[in-house]
Amino acid sequence: MSHPLPTIGLLHGWAMHGGLFDDLVAAWPEADWRRLDLPGHGRQREKAWPADTDALLDEVLGDLPRGSWLLGWSLGGLIAMQAALREPDRFAGLLLIAATPSLIQRPHWPHGVEPAMLKAMAVELAGDPETVVQRFLALEMHGAVNARSDLKRLRERAFQHGYPARQALMAGLNHLAETDLTGQLSQLALPVRLLGGRRDRLVPWAALEAVADAVPDGDLVRIPGAAHAPFLTDPEAVAAAVRGWSTDG
Repeated sequence: MSHPLPTIGLLHGWAMHGGLFDDLVAAWPEADWRRLDLPGHGRQREKAWPADTDALLDEVLGDLPRGSWLLGWSLGGLIAMQAALREPDRFAGLLLIAATPSLIQRPHWPHGVEPAMLKAMAVELAGDPETVVQRFLALEMHGAVNARSDLKRLRERAFQHGYPARQALMAGLNHLAETDLTGQLSQLALPVRLLGGRRDRLVPWAALEAVADAVPDGDLVRIPGAAHAPFLTDPEAVAAAVRGWSTDG
């Protein structure tokens, strides 16, 4: 039995834009992909990051049809979880790539980065945002099988619309530092598929395992050889995982 091709909203990570998903879109062109640039990023570079999360969700998801799937990568995955917690009936399911309910370590969540890392990035953003973003790109690709060539491709694509607005970069960092959804994972009352790689230095595999165990209806797919951006390094494998999940049933 065939199923209608899904509509899938795409939420990118910190300092990036929806164009980073081009290879994933090309790997499954029949699906109805919707790139959702965050405020201050990409095609929305002139828009200010809203002051609260509800306004952010309204701004980003306003045109996404009900019943769509929502795919979020990294910061985009965190925002996707927040959207699903607020309106679980709006989405068919979540597809979370290298996403975690808390990027930083907490007493109850050992799977994050040191809080000092984000604090240092915030301080450096005030003086030299371009250096901070470039260093973050290198961290995203660190550990990938073809890290050097993958980083070159990422740098070629990341700034097609210029650097993100400084206000949005700072707001995104604050969002990552302040958001902790670890106690709400059991409330994600919709299908959830997590994708990632064991080589990720930002969101460790143990974090994805913990999320998959905590959500009521979830599973976990490992992308071999991947670091933090598997849709860039192996878009066909990610597309197959998205296709299999969003057209099943």
